Amino acid sequence: MKYVISVSKTYKHRGKYITHKEKTKKHWHIYYYEYDEVDETTKMYCKQVSFLSAMYYKTQKVKKIDLICPDCKTTYTHFIKKRDVKHILNESCPDCFEQFKDIITL
Repeated sequence: MKYVISVSKTYKHRGKYITHKEKTKKHWHIYYYEYDEVDETTKMYCKQVSFLSAMYYKTQKVKKIDLICPDCKTTYTHFIKKRDVKHILNESCPDCFEQFKDIITL
């Protein structure tokens, strides 16, 4: 599964000691996390995309947060689309399958 965290316009060849000319073009890139279900690992990638794809991925951006379950006392990483408290509380703990709003209100 792909979780887009950033969409930006950057140079193709970028690095620490590279100086670009004024005529050098910038290209749209997305930065995303790829979740591997077999290994259960998350890796970060960067990919060059077209203008239309970049505008689509801007609407699909998520934020990575770590939530601690009060019952289990374990930390889990969640990717949420909105940055509201309301959407954070709708997430659930993978071990005890309780939603965070049910646990916190008790």
